[in-house]
Amino acid sequence: MLDKIRNDVRVLMGNDDNGHGFEHVERVFKIAVKIAEEKRANVEIVALAALLHDADDYKFVGAENAAKLANARRIMTENHVEENKMSQVCEIILTMGYSKFLQGIRPQTLEGQIVSDADMLDALGAVSVVRTVMYTVTHGSRKLFDRNMFPENNLTKEKYTAKGRDRDSAVNHFFDKLLKLKYILFTPEARREADIRHRFMVDFLREFFREQDCFDWIDYLEEYEKKEQKTA
Repeated sequence: MLDKIRNDVRVLMGNDDNGHGFEHVERVFKIAVKIAEEKRANVEIVALAALLHDADDYKFVGAENAAKLANARRIMTENHVEENKMSQVCEIILTMGYSKFLQGIRPQTLEGQIVSDADMLDALGAVSVVRTVMYTVTHGSRKLFDRNMFPENNLTKEKYTAKGRDRDSAVNHFFDKLLKLKYILFTPEARREADIRHRFMVDFLREFFREQDCFDWIDYLEEYEKKEQKTA
């Protein structure tokens, strides 16, 4: 059943090459299943939610359609997933993601926390740097970097999800979201890996700013890190 669902998700996502496609789903699936096995959680529920968590991503289907989970429900129904399992999976998908976190919505079950952690963990590290640049290049809706445009502080969900924000850039996205993720993970397993990936991104940004003589941005990065550590 999982193999069939994996294939259905692959077909649904097509040849997405912006860093948020099926390769992302596969990485989240592997991370989530590994943590689930270590914590003796319900691996089947974790696997289903990991495979389907982006089937109705608001960035591609819109917020209204995303809330209905039409694609995830259809795929599970066609593959004869039991109703109680389907409900658990849908509950996980509806309570995970950074935009949900900004609204104070978080998964309550161990399985949901594991999938949420796996999804956020994939937004950290070297692969995340590449994904961020790929998304910027593919969509062309934001700049890579503007040395005169520092990030906004304390973004609301509405501002975070708004298209065409004046202060949006690939580099600012690190401060808007990516550098915050390690502090909001649930499981020790994910947090240990997040420490490694987080350090890589900080080092990458520091070198990126150094090469462009943006020493004010290096100062900003250092202060940002101190503030996040204090409030974690």
